[in-house]
Amino acid sequence: MHRTILNYNEALLRQAVGGFWWRVTGLRFFLAWAAVAFGFAMAIREGDVSWFTGVLGSVLMVGTLFPIALYAMHYRNAVQKLRAMGNAQATLEASDNSLSISSGAGSASIPWSAIAEIWQLKACWLLLLSKSQFMTLPLADVTPELEAFILAKVRASGGKVA
Repeated sequence: MHRTILNYNEALLRQAVGGFWWRVTGLRFFLAWAAVAFGFAMAIREGDVSWFTGVLGSVLMVGTLFPIALYAMHYRNAVQKLRAMGNAQATLEASDNSLSISSGAGSASIPWSAIAEIWQLKACWLLLLSKSQFMTLPLADVTPELEAFILAKVRASGGKVA
């Protein structure tokens, strides 16, 4: 069994949420948004007030609000969890069967098969439990041996590593 104390802070959470946000939205989203914005601007410039222009405007507005709301919701949730922890530390235990984490906010034991994917960022990993739910693993407190162990267990249980 591997065990370590993880230290969290708001800067780490900003990087984690920012990394999640970029992977969810990505360059394709912003290219599509720019194409819709261009089409909407051209339609307005030409005086087109048809239903299609209205649809473009609606899509543009939703496309503007979606990434803002996505970041704000995940960041607010992460900061609330950080404050609930108390001292911003958690104990991580990695065994052959599961990954367990405990802090002042509570504890959880997650089977390796529940981790669908690991997104590797500079200062942390995001352990994805679903498309919109992730756990942040700060790398400053994780040994190379523990990193290798976690990667091997996630891969062995069918999870992806990106």
